[in-house]
Amino acid sequence: KILDPIFALGLSTFIMSSGFSLLAAIEPQINQRFDQGAFMFALEFSAMVGMLAITQPIVGSLSDKYGRKRFILTGLILLGPITFLQGLSVESWQLIVTRLLQGISGAMVLAPALALAGDLTENGQSGSKLSILTVAFGIGISFGSFMSGFTVQFGFLVPFAIGAVLALIGALLVYTQVPNK
Repeated sequence: KILDPIFALGLSTFIMSSGFSLLAAIEPQINQRFDQGAFMFALEFSAMVGMLAITQPIVGSLSDKYGRKRFILTGLILLGPITFLQGLSVESWQLIVTRLLQGISGAMVLAPALALAGDLTENGQSGSKLSILTVAFGIGISFGSFMSGFTVQFGFLVPFAIGAVLALIGALLVYTQVPNK
């Protein structure tokens, strides 16, 4: 192993959350693409968060029973094509569906990653180790917005393609650097 497993989980959390925020900086382009207003954008944006909130407790419980790493890997692998498909959306309903799916796959990463980081932490270090994931989540949100705001000038699909590739890199990191526990 090259990376500390908790650091690898932090990187995967960073990657996942950067995909969550790709829409934030490109609202004007999305509204123009779908000929819509702010309310519809808000629905598209919040669909992911709502689905994440609904599915995270379920996924957390299932990962307790069936293993955390498999959920994290599956979530990141699913995030690749789901994120890419967002960039191919030509109608609002398509973006809403992919955002809902992103919420489910994100839940497969977030709750199990936090739990696995806790499992891997030695006594007395849980606060400092878990903060790696929470900080990575916040920085990922910032990075995703920044990255999409910059790269959308090269085409609407570009930020989503980058997010998709990053998700698959995250899956590779977890597969190679994080133990089964």
